[in-house]
Amino acid sequence: MKRMTARDPARAEGTSTRNRILDTTLALFNDRAPDRVTTAEIARAVGINEGNLYYHFKTKEALLQALFKRLEDDATAFMVEAASNTQTDPGIFSGFMRRWFSIVWDHRYIFRDLPGIIAIAPSLREPTQALSSGMRVVVEETLHQMTNAQLIDVPAEEAPQLLANVWIVSTYWAVYLSLQEGVEQLGEEHLNWGLKQVASLFRPYLSDAAKSEMNAMLDRSLKQKQKST
Repeated sequence: MKRMTARDPARAEGTSTRNRILDTTLALFNDRAPDRVTTAEIARAVGINEGNLYYHFKTKEALLQALFKRLEDDATAFMVEAASNTQTDPGIFSGFMRRWFSIVWDHRYIFRDLPGIIAIAPSLREPTQALSSGMRVVVEETLHQMTNAQLIDVPAEEAPQLLANVWIVSTYWAVYLSLQEGVEQLGEEHLNWGLKQVASLFRPYLSDAAKSEMNAMLDRSLKQKQKST
């Protein structure tokens, strides 16, 4: 029997179909909650039959597990870079914030709909908790880096509250907009809204150089939004 290699057309086609399924499912889940999207809708959007979808992912839980792996990979790459940073330029830290927000934006369904996702995929409870814990450690490490670079000065007694609030806002801003403001379709302007909320938490403690960079980052975000409209 002929052995399949990575260059086999059949394997390449299978990988391509699998990735198309995941890309399409991610878009659908981001637009709506996973429990509002059926496998039949996913198959139609990809342009395949449900049997083909079932071949790649036998359950919606399997789809969610594969999508979570994408989030985990993105977040892990970010955490490694942020934790190992030795640079002190304020632009590095505003870039970290923007990058984390982009990750949350790209995978916003999981932060917005986590209770429903755990109901569909109980196997994701521990991995999501582990990811959350890891990210909180990185936020704390980044604050230490900024303190050592004299970009921020947070009194010791206020640091735990600042860390908790930054983590909550930077991770769950999409949930707030959905539940409290009734926003059903998140757009780029909502991403910029979230960035401004976190910036407001940092601003009282920032050095002049760090404030200037933070304002420039927010201004760049606004200009990008204006160009896209």
